[in-house]
Amino acid sequence: MVDAKVYVLGYDEVVSMFGLLGIEGEVVKHKDDFLRTFQNVIKRRSIVMIIINMELPDDILEYLIDFKMNNRTPFLYILPDIFNSDIKNHDKIFDIIHELIEDII
Repeated sequence: MVDAKVYVLGYDEVVSMFGLLGIEGEVVKHKDDFLRTFQNVIKRRSIVMIIINMELPDDILEYLIDFKMNNRTPFLYILPDIFNSDIKNHDKIFDIIHELIEDII
């Protein structure tokens, strides 16, 4: 049986912080490299959860939402910028879902 692992993608500070907890990850320095890195990570069957922490453009966020809707694993969690003092107002995924609900209503 394959060991289930959590993996972190994002900025150096967060990847290092999770690394101190024993969670593997990869630093993604540029938004342009994100999709390539993400595609490589989801091929690894042992990874059952990916934590993402970086500012991403709306088209990549929409891709991730589509991925989440069509794939049970790995589970994706988009971690808000925990170093931002105004963290409550920066949840892009929530904003996109809210916009979709408004369109339906």
